[in-house]
Amino acid sequence: MRANTALTEQVLQHGLGVASAHGLQALSIGDVARELDLTRRGLVAEFGDRECLQLAVLNCAAEHFLRDVVNAVPEHLHGEAKVTALFEKWIRWGRSPELMRGCPFVHASAEAEDLPPKVRAKVKELLDGWTDILATAIEDAKHLNHFRTDLECEQFVFELYGLYLSHHFWHWSMSDKNAQDRTLKAYGRLLAASRP
Repeated sequence: MRANTALTEQVLQHGLGVASAHGLQALSIGDVARELDLTRRGLVAEFGDRECLQLAVLNCAAEHFLRDVVNAVPEHLHGEAKVTALFEKWIRWGRSPELMRGCPFVHASAEAEDLPPKVRAKVKELLDGWTDILATAIEDAKHLNHFRTDLECEQFVFELYGLYLSHHFWHWSMSDKNAQDRTLKAYGRLLAASRP
């Protein structure tokens, strides 16, 4: 399956846009075939069923996230600098032009209970992986004495997610042009409260 690379890329990019605007539940073989003027049979041959299409789009989103956020942070950064770089790139990715109307992971989380079990499990796997990356960077900052040794890592991650979701809401739902500045200001306060 998925031997036609050009077709696969076209479908995945379209699917990523749909998922970022309306969620994974809005993805269906029939709708995508119609929207891209493809045959349903050809799309089934390429991706299989709706669940496989949803998983493929999730994996595509994850690859973009790795490219634009995780792997985009310079290797020489450590501690607080790395935490900040990860957060800033996360915020920037969440408002990327290739995402038509928001973060696909935010939408997928909101609709998780309605997703097929394998898709729901994949969403959790991806979010857990990102949480672990943030937690590792925060623990590194503690070891380097950039953050207090008694700082609760889980609480810090929780608050980062809160800032990201707040930014997502104010940028996409409220069209607030100052959403990024407000978010980074709030992040600065979190940093100040976390230092020794």
